Amino acid sequence: MFLANILDDPVCKPIKKPYERWYKYMEEKVEFWLPDSELHTKAHSARVLLLALLIGHEKGLSDVEKDKLGMAAIFHDSRRLDDGIDKGHGSRAAAYYKDYCREHNLPYDELTYYITYYHDQDDSLGLSGIRKSLDHSEQGVLLYQVFKDADALDRFRLGPDGLDVKFLRTAEAYGLVDFAKDLLQKSSEN
Repeated sequence: MFLANILDDPVCKPIKKPYERWYKYMEEKVEFWLPDSELHTKAHSARVLLLALLIGHEKGLSDVEKDKLGMAAIFHDSRRLDDGIDKGHGSRAAAYYKDYCREHNLPYDELTYYITYYHDQDDSLGLSGIRKSLDHSEQGVLLYQVFKDADALDRFRLGPDGLDVKFLRTAEAYGLVDFAKDLLQKSSEN
């Protein structure tokens, strides 16, 4: 299990089981278009998954809300064409998620779709799109912000200055900056 050495950390105990469930699902079911990517791998998605669940737990989100974050995490970079900016990979991943649910007779969640769709866009576009598209837009905005922060916290893989903390959206993410640095280092040891 990827990140097994980190899951025993007391901070991870409350989210260990959902992490293991989503990680296993990703490994067994989700196809990535760039399997040999240097930056947007299943390992990156696994760290985003862990960070999203941690932020969600610290915010007191429900299990259903954390599942939305988990599903977004395992699909979010699955349809990248390259390791650059690749604007549009979020919309491709969201379409893959929607098609996957339909083809495998799984429950489809519109909020998960929009979080995935807009995760590669500027916040002004993402927040506007979520507010226009969802009945429960405040929940959508919160989950979008949690997810964007989880993805951003893994920017240390781009180098020591990969994350500019002034762009983080939640207090919980600020509190996980050092954890995210350690997470990357420990995941590299796996």
